[in-house]
Amino acid sequence: MIDTSKLLVVAALLGPSSVAAQMPSMHGMHHDAPATVSPAARREVDSVAKAVVPLGVPGAAAKAGFRPAFGWIPTMGEHWVSRAQMVNGRQTNRAAPSQLMFSKIAGKDSLVGAAYGYVTVVGDTVRPVLFDGAPQWHEHRDLAPDGMTLVMLHVWFVPSPDGPFAGTNPNLPFWALGLDAPDASRMHDSAFKSRVYRASLALAEVADTSSILANLERRPEVRASLVAHRDTIRSLIPELEKAQKSKDTARWDRALQKTAEQWDAIQATYVGSARTTDGRERIERFISMLLGKHAE
Repeated sequence: MIDTSKLLVVAALLGPSSVAAQMPSMHGMHHDAPATVSPAARREVDSVAKAVVPLGVPGAAAKAGFRPAFGWIPTMGEHWVSRAQMVNGRQTNRAAPSQLMFSKIAGKDSLVGAAYGYVTVVGDTVRPVLFDGAPQWHEHRDLAPDGMTLVMLHVWFVPSPDGPFAGTNPNLPFWALGLDAPDASRMHDSAFKSRVYRASLALAEVADTSSILANLERRPEVRASLVAHRDTIRSLIPELEKAQKSKDTARWDRALQKTAEQWDAIQATYVGSARTTDGRERIERFISMLLGKHAE
């Protein structure tokens, strides 16, 4: 069973992790904000991206005190955390995010966003206003000590279908495999959006086979099922690529649906492997978070 409980707090606050790799370079990508995001907020996001660009070069983030807190999370990337910023309490300096988010784009580790986070007591609903329009923060109670909650605000520097302040970005696994991102203009369709998120997690299963529920994967019965489904997902990637190149939307939709169905089967395997009610609930909460359903 994955140990998500207190993961971020333990890793980021109680002691630094070793630096596993040098920091990647920044590719100069910008956010793709929807019409509901004000021009002022867009300028503010750009200012954050500009402020942290120097931390996207090899070794710079580590030198500045950022450390990888845990591995790549499919729809959130890999978080590098500044312990000094996290223990400072409420963050009010927009130019100094407590976390940097990295993910592969075109085969290269890239700085894709930043995040602000701090731990507070459950029931505290006051949040800092760092950007125009006061975008909503989200909570991770499972990642904080009992009676506390971790509140976070993500800021994406790369296109995100739900805007630059979304808790998750389903484009990341597509990019990690060299695929184009899904058409953001279609994400208003809830059925299409569901397929995109589910397919995103399916693709993540082959982009990084340790990225979702690695502890469960070690169980023989789970492993056998995952191997079969991952092989099917790999066979669907060329179909997605061909559909993209030919601009055949119907073909792409069919491949997307098949990929999403593979995730449905994988999710059932993960949830079905739970040995306790509490374990099952934790798995379901974690998957729900990956699917973009953060607690507000």
